[in-house]
Amino acid sequence: MSVHKRSRSNNASSKTVNDNETMTNGERKAMKKCIVKFVARVLEKGPTGLRGEFQSMKRSNDFEKMKAFKEAQEAGKNRYKDVGCLDNSRVKLGNPWPHEYIHGNYVSTPLNPKRFICTQAPLEKTCADFWFMCLQEHVETIFMLCNFMEKGTKKCHEYFPTKDKPETLTFEEGSHKITVRFESSRVVKFKGRDIKAKVVETILSVEGPNDMSVKTTHYHWIDWPDRGVPPADLAIIDLLAKARVSKGPIAVHCSAGIGRTGSVVMIEYVMEQILSNQPIEDTDKILLKIREQRNNSVQTDHQYLFVHQVLMNYFRQRKLLDANVEGHHDDFTKTYLKMVI
Repeated sequence: MSVHKRSRSNNASSKTVNDNETMTNGERKAMKKCIVKFVARVLEKGPTGLRGEFQSMKRSNDFEKMKAFKEAQEAGKNRYKDVGCLDNSRVKLGNPWPHEYIHGNYVSTPLNPKRFICTQAPLEKTCADFWFMCLQEHVETIFMLCNFMEKGTKKCHEYFPTKDKPETLTFEEGSHKITVRFESSRVVKFKGRDIKAKVVETILSVEGPNDMSVKTTHYHWIDWPDRGVPPADLAIIDLLAKARVSKGPIAVHCSAGIGRTGSVVMIEYVMEQILSNQPIEDTDKILLKIREQRNNSVQTDHQYLFVHQVLMNYFRQRKLLDANVEGHHDDFTKTYLKMVI
């Protein structure tokens, strides 16, 4: 049985962000109204206050809410024994797959109850599970935010083919076989001249049991440091705009699937509130909502600050900040750079 394409709704969930040149005065005013409270809160707290806010939200593991994760530990399906997978939001693999467990959680956003699947980087023994999940959920976009090796440590198994490696990879689980074929790749060219992120886009064709198939766009962000942050430019905003039209969930992973991954999810959550003309919630409340679905999302204060700085830079570039606010943002930026670099 093949995976059928879902119909795409013509609502705000498929919107992308307009450039300055195409944004109407009405759109700019509506967007500005949504961000006023957010901007005031960010500048009032400053990087130091936001760091304190993040540190007050303690990370924890309630393994009573992660029973499937505990059971999968012996089978070697979890990359890290202290990075749990919540039962209430976990992705369950269905027929004909021989087992249902994968370390991945659905995470909702204002416009989509299954916008993301946040997952760990595939292990050698979970590559087939990962690709079956992509087939089952009709994943058309994957964000890979880690490298295969980082600081001499293996962070991800080679789960997809590239033009430098075999153009087809096959993964098996029991009697089931999944084939992943390389179609093309390119280095992403971002619109902003100041964007220096190195991201490789690869088009992959995936075929599995029962004639299941999906074509997916894989974005590999090569220079995002583990437990750190890249430059707070608009690279992630641009990538999210490309991915937002995906019919199925966007699969996102770093190594553990919570730090870099959680940062991306937070930014999209805020962007969707703006696109649907909703006032932006306080970001500590947003993070707690995300953590209720993907445990311990956003690992460091630097990542939390990065989310705010990316959004502030976006608002400024879109001319959504009042002139009297820009000086305060300059001060915020100076402190931010001292803290994260």
